[in-house]
Amino acid sequence: MSEKQIFKVEEKAIIFNPLFLRGRLKGIVKNRYKTKMKNSIRLIFAAFLFFSTLSINAQISLCSNPKVTTLPAPGDYGSQGRFTVARQTVVNPEPGTPAPVSVFLPSNASATNRVPVIFFAHGFGGTNYQYYEALMRQLSSNGYAVVFSPYTPDLFSSHTARYQQLWRGFQVGVEQYGSLMDTSRVGFAGHSYGAGAVPEMARRAVVAGWGANGLFMFSAAPWYSWGTNYEQIPASAKLVVQVYWDDGTNEHLIGQMDVWNRLPQITERRWQVVRSAQTVCQMLADHGVTVSGVTSTDGEINALDYWGVWRRIHALADYTFTGNQTAKPIAFGDDARMGRWRTFAALRPVTPLEATTTPVINTTSNPTFRWANRCLFALGSSCQ
Repeated sequence: MSEKQIFKVEEKAIIFNPLFLRGRLKGIVKNRYKTKMKNSIRLIFAAFLFFSTLSINAQISLCSNPKVTTLPAPGDYGSQGRFTVARQTVVNPEPGTPAPVSVFLPSNASATNRVPVIFFAHGFGGTNYQYYEALMRQLSSNGYAVVFSPYTPDLFSSHTARYQQLWRGFQVGVEQYGSLMDTSRVGFAGHSYGAGAVPEMARRAVVAGWGANGLFMFSAAPWYSWGTNYEQIPASAKLVVQVYWDDGTNEHLIGQMDVWNRLPQITERRWQVVRSAQTVCQMLADHGVTVSGVTSTDGEINALDYWGVWRRIHALADYTFTGNQTAKPIAFGDDARMGRWRTFAALRPVTPLEATTTPVINTTSNPTFRWANRCLFALGSSCQ
């Protein structure tokens, strides 16, 4: 690559870092009331409407309190489970890895009760496990081991090197705590760069003999995918590709072309769209929905998280690993519930999840990374 191309990669990779993804956009909604009220009842109603919706010449701020919307009921998908969770760390021996592997273990895991494993691949630059800790602890509290494997944010490293760090981290997590894990039942979830890596990680798992009794892939806001031989992934695997309607980083077409279309053998799959929602505050469906954040600007935890993401992965794991038919429509989004607003919003439903068997793409957005520019970011990998 030329120096100019490298500079463009670096500039865009900084934008791609989850640290900068959330808290930078605010939806501005201006609704002006022009109706002339003729009696006191209407005036009182208008005043109530004004203060409850904050709609006159006001900005709708981002929701910062998860309780502005309903939480999933205890025991339901997306809720906190009954098991306590311990985080363990393991050193990844692969050269250049920026941080240790994190392994989240539920208290019910034992040598006589091995639990299924969910492997999580973070977005570019999101090497701190705390970016996704809330999600990983929620899953683990429901009886799953969760392995988080950081890979280098070095812009001059190849995709091959990053994928190897990611995979080796998953391996050492299993090597260290495999006596507590049932690797015949595994799932791979990822965000952004990690979402693009999910199919390759799943393929390597199949080659390693993992997932014989259950395998799923959950790819959220995917970047380009640099793996090969995806036909090795069995048709029995489950697939969810989830996109966020106001994603300003990754074009939805990337997820369609580089993940969805490259796994035609999988019959049980859904394309899911999460859209922004607002009433007394706004939940923005941007690139960083999956990020639960380290500081208040990194990502708020709200209904888009625990109904849109946590609930879907949780149900997908249950359906994949146990065959629970109750979990199936929730996992695939056929049950489109996203909770309800609280307080002055009178328990109105949040904008429902959209689930289809054909990709639905926002063609009016102007994202940083486009499918047409894939070869610019190949870094030596095949861009065909």
